[in-house]
Amino acid sequence: MMHELIDTLVRYGITGIHNYIVVMFTCCISITIASFVDMWSGIDAARTNHEPISSKSLRRTVSKVVDYLRVLIFGALIDGLGLFFTWYVAPYAMILITVGIIVIECRSVMENSRKKKSHAADIADVVKQIIDCADEKDAKKLVSLIKKEEKK
Repeated sequence: MMHELIDTLVRYGITGIHNYIVVMFTCCISITIASFVDMWSGIDAARTNHEPISSKSLRRTVSKVVDYLRVLIFGALIDGLGLFFTWYVAPYAMILITVGIIVIECRSVMENSRKKKSHAADIADVVKQIIDCADEKDAKKLVSLIKKEEKK
């Protein structure tokens, strides 16, 4: 009985299944690393901008990774069906989903990088506006704008 099962698996390409499992594991690890790199860049941007940092970002990242892995499971199901076709030689769906998620996380890291730099650029504008204040009314208006930005 067991011998027949092994023969059947070899006939249908157990090496293909092994490769699918390796690719799935690699995709899961890649998604997890990309999400944590995004969290790291977000925390770094928050530190640079003197924003409060809480454990909420870790919970949100873990939740995001779980959601991404759920989507990857659907890719694995599609790829599992692809095993029945001779022309479907790689886990294309899992790879495409992983690439998409990495692109999303990469864009988020780039946004965090811009966020870090944007406040530094704003300082020059604020200093220029302070210098340009002609009277006390302009100065009060500028102080109220700064306070609004600080609350954001």
